[in-house]
This record gives sequence, C-alpha cells and structure tokens, in this order.
Amino acid sequence: MKVLVSALSCNPYLGSENYFGWAAVTALARDHELWVLTSERNRDDLGRAAAEGLVPANVHLVFAGKVRPWHPNRMRARLQGWRQYQYFSRAILPLARQLHAEQKFDLIHHVTLATWRVASPLWQLGIPFIFGPIGGCEQFPVRFFSILSASAAAFELARMASNVSSRFSPGVRRCLREAAHVFVANLETEQLVRAVRGSGNGVSRLMSNFHSDEKIRSLCRFAAEKNLNGPLRLFAAGNMEGRKGVALALEALARAKATGVKFHYRLGAGGPEVAHLKKLTSRLGLTAEVEFAENLRGEDYQRELGATHIYLLPSLRDSAPVTLTEAMLAGCVTIVAAGGGPEIMVTADCGYKFPTTSRRQMVNQIAETIIAIDRNRNLILEKGRAASQRIAAGFSEENYRATVNAVYQSVTRA
Repeated sequence: MKVLVSALSCNPYLGSENYFGWAAVTALARDHELWVLTSERNRDDLGRAAAEGLVPANVHLVFAGKVRPWHPNRMRARLQGWRQYQYFSRAILPLARQLHAEQKFDLIHHVTLATWRVASPLWQLGIPFIFGPIGGCEQFPVRFFSILSASAAAFELARMASNVSSRFSPGVRRCLREAAHVFVANLETEQLVRAVRGSGNGVSRLMSNFHSDEKIRSLCRFAAEKNLNGPLRLFAAGNMEGRKGVALALEALARAKATGVKFHYRLGAGGPEVAHLKKLTSRLGLTAEVEFAENLRGEDYQRELGATHIYLLPSLRDSAPVTLTEAMLAGCVTIVAAGGGPEIMVTADCGYKFPTTSRRQMVNQIAETIIAIDRNRNLILEKGRAASQRIAAGFSEENYRATVNAVYQSVTRA
C-alpha cells in the first residue's frame, strides 16, 4: 500500500517520542511504501541517517513546520515542544492534500506525537485515517503532589487542566470519531476514546514501544549473565521528571539502607527534577549510594542494563516507557507503580507493581521488596528471565506489523 505517515517526532538518534516515530516508520516500511510528514527539526539527522543507509529506499521524507532552538530549561523546552506540535498539525493539511493528489494514498497513519490531546487534521483527506497508538489519559495522583518540586507540581496541574479542556475540544472529538481506527496504549486512554466514539468499534490496544529482532537479541543476552554478588545494583533512565516517582524510590532506599542493605542506585539521565532529587538524596543520607550520571547511550547503556539487578522507576504517570521494556529484555527485575503502560507490561512473575494508594504505603512496599530481593538473590534470575521472555514474545516488531497490517486490510476493504 501507499501510506502517508504523520510523525512529527522521528529520529533514529534520539529516544522517547522520536524513538516511537522512527521505529514505526522502519517497521511499516517493510510492508508498504511510505511518505513521512515530519518536523523540519529532523532534517539534518535524517539526512545523516540516509547517508548511513538507515533510511529505507521506499521511505520518502517530507519536512514541515518552522522550528526554533530548544529553550535551555527542559521544562520550558517541553512546553515549547507542545506548541511546535500544534503548529505542525495546522500546517500539514494543505501539504498532505497536495501529496495525496499526486500519489493517491491508500490510507493515512498518525504515529507521533502519541497523544490524544491534539487533533490531527488528516482525517479530512477522505481516505481511511489510523490514529495511534495514542496515550495520555494517565493522571498524576493528587495525593502524591508532596513529592514534587514546585515546577513539577505546576506542570502536572497544567496538564490536568489540559486533559479536562481537551475532552471538550470539537477538533479532538471530531478526530477521534472520524478515525477509521484508533490504537490506544492503555486502559485509561481506551476508556476515553470509547466514550467519545460512543462504542468500542474501531478501537484496539497496541503499544508503540516494540523492538526489532536485532535489539531483542542484543539485550536478551544479558538476562542469563547476571552477576549476583556485591551490592544490589539499581538503575533508572529516561527524562527525570517529577512524575517518574524517583523521590519515592529514594525514600524507600533510605529505609532499606537502615536495615543494612548495600546498594548502588544510578540515575542514567538528566531532567528538570534533578536538582530537587539531588537535594532529597543529600537530606536522606544517600550521597554515597546514589549516582546522577550523564545520559547513557548505545553500548554503554546496554552494558549498564546488563549489570543491573533492579530497574527501579515507580513512575506515577506513564504511557509507554521504552526504558522499562529495554530493562526487562536485559533481565532486570522491575519495580513500578500500577497504572498506565507499566500496569500492562509488568506481571507478577517478572516484577513488582504497587497501587498508588498512599505515599507511606508505597514507600514501605518498595523498601520491603528491595530488602526481600537482597536476601534472596535468586529472585533476580527467576523474575529477570521471565521479564526478558515476556517482552521478547509480546513486544516485538513482528507483532506490531501483524496487528497494524490487519487493521490496514480491514479499513481499506471497508
């Protein structure tokens, strides 16, 4: 098929949304000819990727929108990114109409940004429009606001207000209703989409954080090579925002330390909440055990996962965390909050997930789990191997392609 793909974020050298966009494009290109609408910001990196032979020959890149340098403040930059997405969404409809007049696309697929809150105008082209996978309905629990810095709390309040207002946006509601099919990443978003559409027809679950066979093989090799000796090695990655729950992890580790547990907790990325977390680390007496590292990439990142026993990131609001599935592939035992994407990914046989009932209860449960794992290191091998097998089997590129292609065939026949 000829498919027009909307992927504002699509970059092989970056993570998060850019990873989602690039992974979707390279997977879909194995079965279809693609024209990819993406941000002008990606032009240089995608030019480099093409020179390195990473861009498939049947992928045609079309750049749209205007960009400005990112603001040095990471929270301000994130808000800037949302504004860029809104401008991009407004700009691509005439461009898409021109391309469709020339190419006669079979359908349109929006893959990034993976949120329901900003409508895509591309359903208006009069051919089947696929939306997603999308997420974004996960809510930060109000009773946990005390763990946030002032800026993080302000951001969560603004996001909550946006979630409410977006539900009543005519553009958002029309986009969700007119889509031939909507892929949703989690239960919270599925409930909203079903309510807006009036039924579950044309709605199904699919997560955007799938992995290629090569990546699965590369990370799975670590699941059988864990060195269980020495202090517990804990790790977390991704943009360090308040919602990631690292403050809860630090409080739990302080309690585990008081019982004699020896550990090293490495935070392998920067972010807007780092300054707040460093102060908390000092106040809890964990400066010798907690390391704030620079962003780890490539082989350095994979080796860190290979040496890790526990992936500790009890994120209180997350949709489809790539770093979690990567850690599971590498045989790490995971400790997460029950909700959003982690609720789906982590099962009792491969990790631990705790309800967000109260700050005290969650901290106690995490601390008790860390103590139990330290006393029975065989849990690391048992649950780590189960985690690796779960992600390799259920979050592969092959599964993603099969699911998407079935929907493509269904909507084009209709």
